Amino acid sequence: MAYRSDMASRVSLLFISFIFGAEVFDSMHLCLQLFLLAIIECLFAEKFRVMTFNIWNSGSHVQNGLQKVAKHILLVDPDVVALQEVQRQDVLPVILSNLGKSWTGITGEESYPDVAILTKHEILAQTQIETNRSIGVRIALQSGHLVNFVCVHLDYKSFGPYAANNKMVKTVQQILVGEEPMNREGRAQNMEEILAHTKIRQWLNKSDVVPVVLTGDFNSPSHLDWTNETKDDHGDWVVEWPATKLAEEMGLVDSFRVLHTNITEVPGYTWSTVNKFMSEWEYQIPEPQDRIDFIFYKGNLFPVESFLYAGAEQIKPMPFHASNDYPSDHYALITEFEFPYTPDCHLC
Repeated sequence: MAYRSDMASRVSLLFISFIFGAEVFDSMHLCLQLFLLAIIECLFAEKFRVMTFNIWNSGSHVQNGLQKVAKHILLVDPDVVALQEVQRQDVLPVILSNLGKSWTGITGEESYPDVAILTKHEILAQTQIETNRSIGVRIALQSGHLVNFVCVHLDYKSFGPYAANNKMVKTVQQILVGEEPMNREGRAQNMEEILAHTKIRQWLNKSDVVPVVLTGDFNSPSHLDWTNETKDDHGDWVVEWPATKLAEEMGLVDSFRVLHTNITEVPGYTWSTVNKFMSEWEYQIPEPQDRIDFIFYKGNLFPVESFLYAGAEQIKPMPFHASNDYPSDHYALITEFEFPYTPDCHLC
């Protein structure tokens, strides 16, 4: 990434020399040179690639699963990866050893850490935060940019689309019971806890200074997708799913949907690569497919590309999945962002 800044400087110098002539360039006052350099370098946007990747019970459902997790991370070549379903403390070291020495990562201290963050850049000391369903850090990119990064994995129980496709369900309130249940913390409570965390709230409030990326497996569809336009695909329901709605209310933007606005042509389903039919019914009843993995952002950061990823090889559905090259039951989601300024640019 530092290469881009160096290249911007070289092109800037050549540009000034070309426009004003070599003699003028040589005699130009230093302040004017620096001013023009700053303006031109601001036009060379730095890129930043994010990947969210549910690794399906630590890759245990396919042969050599953790090696395949690392393989596909390297193929995508992201700057930062959010992992979910990291089941044990020994999982992250195995993935990192397969990624190589340029990678580092953090996870929670619990015996079942669940969420983790991997990066090729520097994780700043004493910036790690945790909630019951998330982990966050500040990352210093090699370009000089800073990013506050949060990985989440919300409650998986009472999956809303199951209720929406049950013909005995009569009200939206019934569908939403699983989002905010009384006997445990559901997805709405998970998101409320994350967004209420003192440090995350500070990060969001200061996102004009350091941008925020919040990403992961929400185990919930998006309120942006369950509209009148698409209700035929969703049991004839329009639902304002609270987890994504809460994120939106805090100023977070859905990077995939902001680039792919046509929800019928580009549904973006991340669930599922292999769960196409329900195992409980001998794979005879279709499994609801939906977009449940998200990359949200807030601040001076702009998505330029967002896409799903599941490798290049054919994926066999359950129950024939053990030999799959791609190790997850979710599609990974990748968003590439651009910073509209260089780290030392004070004019943009």
